[in-house]
Amino acid sequence: MKPIFTILFFAAFLHVRAQDADYYQKIYTKPIGAKPYNTESFLKKFGDVKVHDRWYVGVSGFVRNDKNTINNDFDELIGTESPTVSAWGVTAGWVFKEQWNVELEYDRSAIHNVLMIYGDNPLKYQMENDKNSLIVRGKMRLLWGKPSVRKSAFWISAGAGLVPNSGKSKDYMEFSGYREKGRRQGVDTLFMSSDTRIAPSMTGLVEASAEYVIKVAKTIDMSLFARKQWGMGNSLTTDLVYKVNGVETERARIEGDGSGWNFGISLRYVFHIGYDFSNLNHGGKI
Repeated sequence: MKPIFTILFFAAFLHVRAQDADYYQKIYTKPIGAKPYNTESFLKKFGDVKVHDRWYVGVSGFVRNDKNTINNDFDELIGTESPTVSAWGVTAGWVFKEQWNVELEYDRSAIHNVLMIYGDNPLKYQMENDKNSLIVRGKMRLLWGKPSVRKSAFWISAGAGLVPNSGKSKDYMEFSGYREKGRRQGVDTLFMSSDTRIAPSMTGLVEASAEYVIKVAKTIDMSLFARKQWGMGNSLTTDLVYKVNGVETERARIEGDGSGWNFGISLRYVFHIGYDFSNLNHGGKI
């Protein structure tokens, strides 16, 4: 009988131990769905963990309207208009304490001249420069709520840029026609030439802009922006000569300096975020 009691004793002992193990396991097991703290959860829970700085790269697409000017219309024979075209750019930027931003942007965006020739069959010709520009801008966030916390917000900025120019001759065109002088007086032979050239040296741009930056995810931002640009020097020039019966009678010039509006959207990838934990180290909140 003694071996039987021994076996029963050990069985009861093991059963109690198993119950104790289950009991303690239920107390100390991490709740289902609980996540360990990371930097983002510190930001949300304690509020004293601030973004010190971050770096990003991005791409943008926009529509551009640039205004060109003409100084003579040859008695309303010719004219110009401001074209609206699509363009794109790439950016890199650094944000400091979610309040200041320095950004460098390369735009593949043309400055245009448009020649309109009116008559029974109106004609339109659009010329453009080398399409390159490089802009540096500084931005300031309009603060509402806690500073140094990354969230969707409005930003305003000012910038300046360079437009490299190749000095190339772009388009040379000639037009001819006839006009009656009157009854029994014959006709006039009309001739007009158009010569478009890109500036031989760099020109400049200055701009002011406003944008709303939306935090899409931890590493993705989206920006909706509007920019007003002013050209500093003509990047594209179209010279026109008007002749009647071989005699030059008038000249005109169309100039494009890049002044106009840009409206677009930008997507940015944040590849580095630096955090400031100094308040946590000294505030005794953890």
